[in-house]
Amino acid sequence: MADFYTYRNKVAGRRRKRRLMIVLIVVLALVLAVVGWFRFRPAEKKPALQADPISQAEPTATPTATPTPTAEPAAAEPRRILPAVDTAVWDTSAPVAQTIDDGYFNTDHRMVAVPMLGTVTKDYFNTVTFVGDSIASGLGIYATGYQNAKYATYVSAGVDTFVNNVKVKNAVTKEQETPIEAIVATQPDYVYLLVGTNNLVRQGGEESFIAYYERLIDILRENLNPGVIYYIQSIPAVQETVVSSKPGLDNARIATVNDMLANMALRKGCYFVNVGETLNNLADGSQKDEYETADGVHFNPSGYRAWAEYLATHTMWNRRSMYAGQNPYYIYGT
Repeated sequence: MADFYTYRNKVAGRRRKRRLMIVLIVVLALVLAVVGWFRFRPAEKKPALQADPISQAEPTATPTATPTPTAEPAAAEPRRILPAVDTAVWDTSAPVAQTIDDGYFNTDHRMVAVPMLGTVTKDYFNTVTFVGDSIASGLGIYATGYQNAKYATYVSAGVDTFVNNVKVKNAVTKEQETPIEAIVATQPDYVYLLVGTNNLVRQGGEESFIAYYERLIDILRENLNPGVIYYIQSIPAVQETVVSSKPGLDNARIATVNDMLANMALRKGCYFVNVGETLNNLADGSQKDEYETADGVHFNPSGYRAWAEYLATHTMWNRRSMYAGQNPYYIYGT
């Protein structure tokens, strides 16, 4: 049975023969066209010989008035197809005014999220640091397989908790620590951020929330290695009953803020991961009932396992990553 490379070489050989045949046909057509043009072009008319005016003059002829010569029509200027170009400026360079807005506005977070791509092994998460509030801490508390990951996740934390670097209790390790120092100590290859639910409990202030989030990314980049890859996770939806006691946690508002986070991820060069794709009801955007807990905000162990599986199947391809099964972008010999 022929392998892939034998088949590929056969296909390539056929393509080369077809290209050679097309080139020969084109060359033959051009030769025939040139020969035909030279053979069948119209013969040039030779100007008629003028008679010698002296030998042809009649001695008895009466003089006649000399006719006024008519002006020869001037040769027509060649018509320009394109406007004239000032060649004097070809060797110069100058800034070009921006004509396209490079900002990102009103981007649907579902459209820019990281797509499904293979499945990384659990070892991938050994060099991941999860940053966020208590919702993200469940990935380290429950048996998700990510217990070797590092966690800088804190109860009741908002994005301002990290920017202001206040001392708080780690929801996984139970240690009192300042978040930025704790994150830097982990020396991660990847940082997964999920924060915002506690900020949304307060009404209004979406622009301030995004500004703080951007500042958090800047702080992390100033303190971590330049090769660290950042993933912004979407804020998960809540049960529909939560909005009655926490009006800020309206699922429609959460979706809008996720759009803003997706825009921010594009601006800041981060990847956006839409975890709501596995944790939310697609019909109404609320938290799936099978993952519900008493507060309607956090998730039960089944929810965190589904979340962990989603993260493993939604990473950007990286040569250093190890994949379970077939590497989605594996190239033979590399």
